[in-house]
Amino acid sequence: MDVAPEVGLRFRHGAFRWDESPDAAAMTGGGLCWLDYDGDGWLDLFVANGHSRDERDEWRSRGGLPTTRLFRNVEGRFTDVTAEAGAGVVLRGQGCVASDLDEDGRTDLYVTGADRSTLLWNDGDEFTEAEEESGVRVFGWHAGAAAGDIDGNGLPDLVVTGYVDEATRIPEAELGFPNTHAGRRDLLFLNVGDRRFREVGREAGLEVARFAYGLGVVLADFERDGDLDVHLANDTNPNRLYENVAWPGGVPADPVGLGFRFEERAAPAGVADPGAGMGVAVADWDADGRSDIFVSNSRRQGHALYRSNPRDANDPSFADVRGVAGIDLERTTGWGASWADLDHDTDLDLVLVNGYIPVTDLRKDAERVQVFRNLLADGRDGRFEEAAAARGVGRLVARGSAVADYDNDGDLDVAVLPLGKPLVLLENRGAAGSWLEVALEGSPPGAEVTVNGLRRQLLAGSSYLSGEDPRLHFGLGDATAVREVRVRWPGGEETVLEDVEPNQILEVESP
Repeated sequence: MDVAPEVGLRFRHGAFRWDESPDAAAMTGGGLCWLDYDGDGWLDLFVANGHSRDERDEWRSRGGLPTTRLFRNVEGRFTDVTAEAGAGVVLRGQGCVASDLDEDGRTDLYVTGADRSTLLWNDGDEFTEAEEESGVRVFGWHAGAAAGDIDGNGLPDLVVTGYVDEATRIPEAELGFPNTHAGRRDLLFLNVGDRRFREVGREAGLEVARFAYGLGVVLADFERDGDLDVHLANDTNPNRLYENVAWPGGVPADPVGLGFRFEERAAPAGVADPGAGMGVAVADWDADGRSDIFVSNSRRQGHALYRSNPRDANDPSFADVRGVAGIDLERTTGWGASWADLDHDTDLDLVLVNGYIPVTDLRKDAERVQVFRNLLADGRDGRFEEAAAARGVGRLVARGSAVADYDNDGDLDVAVLPLGKPLVLLENRGAAGSWLEVALEGSPPGAEVTVNGLRRQLLAGSSYLSGEDPRLHFGLGDATAVREVRVRWPGGEETVLEDVEPNQILEVESP
């Protein structure tokens, strides 16, 4: 059920307020990020915002262009604190990622846009936009962003996808947008400390052949070898999987001084889907201990569902199982996507939001929000069924979405950012059974938690240009006790807790 109005989440994206127009950046909408910016234990919501170029004058005549928004959560009710928190940024907003980038105990925000991208430092009382010397304020159309410690120095880095170079047209293009323009290079910002970054994407091996049209991105440890790899959804180009490979001999032996290298392995790994990739969801949906992948595709091309193969010489590798999953993945235009145990039966279900593009009529282009129930707990491994549509929600031209337990009641809810209609917050009222949420100190991306044999990996940045609950959620079925909670922190240290009570938010300190 949509509870956004009754809990104070009153927001509508700034694009197409008065009329539809052929503005590509407005059509792609934006993402949203869950974060506890004030450290009170309740998740707040940051929303990327934008506008269409044709409506700039109208917005200015009414007081100014739309800005990003921040809603503070106080025991399940939200208040717009954008102004007092300094979180309002004017840009043609695309996505966001939330992470403690300077390791000061407060969650910062990186925001991408079609004109510029910037970083908001969380200074406690308010956010401050990063100075130019930080190295992460860039111009041009960038979309997805993900955070995690790639080079092993203990500080979160940033991968930012490049989408379209609007200044470089390709007049001979035979395909429509984005192929009518050149692609823009993906970026890797290595965190060198003291609120400074250096961009080394090309040196590390990102997009060394040609620039594709990057949208959704996830940083995850696909081979469980202790470092973070990159999975990237490309619009109308094959998706990419970059394996993080240590340089023999480390930094001293590396000609460019990084100590690692990205090797592009999407094709041999079986995940080079050529569709119009939008969002990415990564999790262990078949409970075999390895991460699996879902990629939403645009233009009803068929969404990609991959199941990880057992470890072998070609690790990581995946099997394309969209044809045997038992559900129709070919009739919608997908964007935000999330794995979440919505019914607490121990397996991960799939949430997918949809909406047609190009946008010519906000009513006719709207599509349904879909939930695909995982049947693993019912003994039907690898099979899904479509569950009933969410009550109280009609069709949407949806873009970003993210799951989180906004009301701290133990089940996962879903925020959806559409075009043309107010923001939607779907409260979960159907979950039964036991649960456990694990809140790791510092919410370090790449950390792994195992509860009663179920494994979850903490990601910063996923879905379509969005960020999800920084706590790891486990549905436990009818379990009345948790035998063991095992945390593997970035860097390899472990914390083990035994005989844990279920039905609580368990806070775990860093070793």
